[in-house]
Amino acid sequence: MCYHWATALTKQYPMSHIRVLICRVDDPTSDQLTELAAFDFPAAAVAALQPQTALDDLETTTSTTGNAVVRRVLQPQWQTIDATLLDQDRQAVSPRGRPCRWS
Repeated sequence: MCYHWATALTKQYPMSHIRVLICRVDDPTSDQLTELAAFDFPAAAVAALQPQTALDDLETTTSTTGNAVVRRVLQPQWQTIDATLLDQDRQAVSPRGRPCRWS
């Protein structure tokens, strides 16, 4: 019975982990945030590390994870910039945006 309770407890309350939230702040005087994305850090596999290469492996994980987080942070900004540039391009080639010339 204790084993079953421990299993249920483990499933109900998983180990904590680190999550980066990427939010937009529309009004700097307000505490209201709009979540754009979330990134969960991978769990550290300490048992899989070898003493001879542990620091190299951790550095590789840090670099890979850092690049993924930065990519997720910048992606909403890139999408906004892309939409703005696309809209500007449409307005520039739109017949409504050009004056009519009659020959």
